[in-house]
Amino acid sequence: MRHPIKLGLIDDEVLALERLSYFISGIPGYKVEFAVTDPHEGLRLATEKTCDILITDVQMQALNGLLISERMEELGIPVIICSAYKKFALPSIDISVAAYILKPVVDVLSLKRKLEKVARKITSEAVLPEPVRDYFLVEDYVTFGFTKVAFGKLLYVEQIQNYTYFHAPPQVYKQRSTIQSVEKVLPNSMFARIHKSFIVNLDKVVKILPNEVILENGKSLVLTRTFRDALLNTYKVLDRQ
Repeated sequence: MRHPIKLGLIDDEVLALERLSYFISGIPGYKVEFAVTDPHEGLRLATEKTCDILITDVQMQALNGLLISERMEELGIPVIICSAYKKFALPSIDISVAAYILKPVVDVLSLKRKLEKVARKITSEAVLPEPVRDYFLVEDYVTFGFTKVAFGKLLYVEQIQNYTYFHAPPQVYKQRSTIQSVEKVLPNSMFARIHKSFIVNLDKVVKILPNEVILENGKSLVLTRTFRDALLNTYKVLDRQ
């Protein structure tokens, strides 16, 4: 039995969001992974690839849904526009929106058919090899955009309360996220956790001491016993005989 298709829902109207969630709950094979009224929060969750398909409104005060759709196109996440205005149908075609639904949603069979159409597309594409990327994207709160950061440029990641700091000298990028979610994005062949608050680029490590790691720029980071053995196992450590 296949896993349910995970859906993300964004709509700044609470009643519309609840109505759509209710209809989807009655369609087998689909699961609402998140349903939020804040489009910025929805964009963040979708960017972390927590959903297979994103359904979003267009006319939202905080952030236009077509801008969200444009960002999803770059990530390869199909988008279904759910709007009360037909005038947004044509602009949505320009950014490869997978389907268009008019609000209020009243026809569950039509919704089911459109979900199945998009699901078939992503299922058929799943067999294709995913392109290898050597970068990740960090949210820019000033421009409401994203900055591309190469894995090779990243020295280490630091978690302070609810914010993650990406140290890529001379830049330091800040994003509201958890170190657990960041750890899933970074390739484990290049990065390793050394502390509850630190992830290091393995290529940037020059010395491993009992309780600390020294990076190529001289920066010292705390190494805890919990992660020390796993870190050493990523390197070829010569046995002492």
